[in-house]
This record gives sequence, C-alpha cells and structure tokens, in this order.
Amino acid sequence: MMHPFRFRPQHASRSSGTRGFTLLELLVVILIFGIFALMAYGGLNSVLNTRRHIENSLARTAEYQKAYLRLRDDFVNGSGRTARDGDGVAQPAFVYDSYNKRVEFTRGGWSNPALLPRATLERVSYFLDNSQSDNYKLIRRSWRVLDRAPQSDPVDLNLLEHVNQVQWRFLDRYNNWQDQWPPSGTVSTSSGNNAAAIPPPVAAELTLRTDDWGDLRLLFRFGPDGLNVSCGSSSSGGTTSSSSSSGGC
Repeated sequence: MMHPFRFRPQHASRSSGTRGFTLLELLVVILIFGIFALMAYGGLNSVLNTRRHIENSLARTAEYQKAYLRLRDDFVNGSGRTARDGDGVAQPAFVYDSYNKRVEFTRGGWSNPALLPRATLERVSYFLDNSQSDNYKLIRRSWRVLDRAPQSDPVDLNLLEHVNQVQWRFLDRYNNWQDQWPPSGTVSTSSGNNAAAIPPPVAAELTLRTDDWGDLRLLFRFGPDGLNVSCGSSSSGGTTSSSSSSGGC
C-alpha cells in the first residue's frame, strides 16, 4: 500500500550569531567612549591653554623690548640743550622730579621725514601713571616744540603697562650715584639763569618692578659722549639685568 506523499515544511533553524546587543552592553560601550572622549578633550584643552600662555608671554616680551628700545633711543641721543617750560622758565637739560618720580630731558636726533619746519631736538619725559589702581603705566611724554608756551599740549605714549613701581638714580661725572638730579649741593636753583650751568648725568638707571618679570634694572648712558658703562648680568633675588654696547644695559 502506497503512502501518499506528505509535505513537511522545513523550519529555519535559529542561529546563535544573529542575536543583537543587550542594553547593558550598549551602556558599557557608551561609557567607554565617553571616557576616551573626555581624555581627548582634556589633552586638547591643555594644548590650547599652553599655546595661549606662550602667545601671551611672547606678546609681553615684545612690549618689554619696545619699551627698552624707546628708552635707549631717547637717552643715547640726549642733548645738553636747556629748554623753557610752559611758564617761560629755563629748565636744565636734564631734571628729575623726585616727588612724582618723573625725568625730563632734551634729546636730539628727532627724525623729520615730512621735512616740517621744526628742530631735530625734542623735550621728553618719563613717569608712572597711577590713575588706574589696577594697572600702572609707564608713560613717555613729549612736546612738539622745545621751548613750550602755556598752550603747548603734550603727546603721551603708553610705553608699558602693569608696572608697579619705578625707581631712578643717576651717575655723575665723579662716578657717584645720586638719587636726585640736579644733585644736592648744586648751584642754588635748578632753573632760571643757572639752568645752563647744570650738566646732565653721565648715565641713568631705571628699576621697574613688575608682577610677571620681577625687578628689571635698565642702565643707559646719557648722550653720545656719555660714559660707556660696562654692565654685568645677574639674576639674583628676582632681579634681571641685561647688557648692551649701544647705550643700554
């Protein structure tokens, strides 16, 4: 007896490799990815902060260099020519106001590329502007005319910011340091008829106290015929000294 053909459907066998990820496995993967991303961000942030710090340091160094070059240029080109202030009183070629810690002197070599009808001599002054309590500034002040009138307006240049204190002293022709100029014991007055009789110092020393670089000591000879002082370099007690054969050290 023949049996009728029976069709049996074949069911697909389940394979263990086709199952998906569980929720716990996904959470573990996300956690590991987050840890690596956090580590990568921290490293990138550190690199960016280092780069920003280097750029700020380079910019600050450039400010110090520009200030030094401006000071050196003025002092090396110093002149013995007297000048009159806004009241018409004759002033020595070099004078120091110890109360305001401000120096004022005459310099030569004032360039005149536009060929204006003016002299090559210029009256300049340096002082510390403390009008902002959180940012003291070293200011260079100059005048467009050598012998000023009451209405002569000064030209101020912000030379260096974040300077806490300035200190001046001056070398006389006997190689003695003076804390004021004209020195004590000079002729009765530093203005008027005796102004021309008071010679400028041989050299001037400026000490700048700053937050980032500590104390900086800058030494400049005054005028082209000033004493060629040789200066050493030292870095003790936070004081930085530099030397130069072109008028500043």
